Amino acid sequence: MSTQSAFPCPRCGGLVTADLTHCGTCGQHQPDRDDPPEAWVGRVVDGKYEIEEILGVGGMGMVFKARRTLIGDHVALKVLFPRFLESKLQRQLFRDEAVAAARLSHPNCVTVFDADISAETDVAYIAMELLQGRPFKALLKDRAPMPVDEVLPLVVQICDGLAAAHAARVVHRDLKPDNIFLQTLSGGRTRVKLVDFGIAAMLDADPRDEQRRLLGTLRYMAPEQARNEAVDARADLYALGVVIYEALTRKRATGKTLSAVIHDPVVPPNEFLEEAKRLPTPLEALLMALLEKHPDDRPASALAVKESVLALTRATGLTTAPPRVPAPISLQGLMPPKGMSIPSSPPGPIAPEAIAVPPEPTPAAAPDLGAAPSKKILLVGLAIALAVGVVGALVFSRFGG
Repeated sequence: MSTQSAFPCPRCGGLVTADLTHCGTCGQHQPDRDDPPEAWVGRVVDGKYEIEEILGVGGMGMVFKARRTLIGDHVALKVLFPRFLESKLQRQLFRDEAVAAARLSHPNCVTVFDADISAETDVAYIAMELLQGRPFKALLKDRAPMPVDEVLPLVVQICDGLAAAHAARVVHRDLKPDNIFLQTLSGGRTRVKLVDFGIAAMLDADPRDEQRRLLGTLRYMAPEQARNEAVDARADLYALGVVIYEALTRKRATGKTLSAVIHDPVVPPNEFLEEAKRLPTPLEALLMALLEKHPDDRPASALAVKESVLALTRATGLTTAPPRVPAPISLQGLMPPKGMSIPSSPPGPIAPEAIAVPPEPTPAAAPDLGAAPSKKILLVGLAIALAVGVVGALVFSRFGG
């Protein structure tokens, strides 16, 4: 049985199957349909990028693994759905994403190599580094609530990425677990990459129209953004607070409505976490400061948040090293039982409680050396040294002469 391709409505974003001419949600007439993502495999975009594989499909476009025909290496190629080029706002958002990402040159922000709208085929694309790993959202789904010592090292890296963006006068505006990518490095190390600056605001650009201000993800939206007000870097800090809250509690920071985001107070985590999982008091205080309704009450910058986290880790003895994922063991005799496979990309850091530690063997009773053990030990040592010396002399006289 085949499955029909579905496309987001340009007006409301609801999915509409390819056989319909109007959106079933808002009634918007649907423009001529784009080819489904699978039809793009094998195409060469702008004479430079040969599409090899589908990596993902979102509301505005598709992401492919593509080979650069001139160089031969691979990139992630984000392609805007061609019908969105009919919208002035969507064209501007796409251009702004390319400009925002190109402004950034930092290990914790995705690197953009190229961006353009092909004159021949009218295809808008952004070519960026191809990352190996998985979104933070996938890790939260598997492991939240996560231990504090696994979350804080990631927070430090997120702060570094945000600080670089804010220094470049770029506000992400849609920071959420989907847009925090955990890149797997050699040795199982993890590097945070901030991705998808699709609705980023350049603070030194002219004010955009009202439609842009309403864009974002309500669950992670700062109250001033939900009120359709102008935002600055502190909106990203609020979103970071929501991400941390969910990582440590597996609960939403606010309700599901616009009114809840704007007005409802956030419940401090230690009011509902069981005693063994309660947060250090300074960490809870920092988290609640990030989630303040008014931006003036939040920390001043991402670097200030980072310094607070580092001070907390020093005070509590927690580590700030990036999490490491142990490499699969493949030595003879240590392979898994038949029928069990070792994943090539381990799902994440192993929780300490999941590691079985064998009991230490009971040490054998020490021999009784009497009332003067130090003297007897000295005599035994001298006897051994004398014996070694005699044997060495005999060997030298027999073979060395």
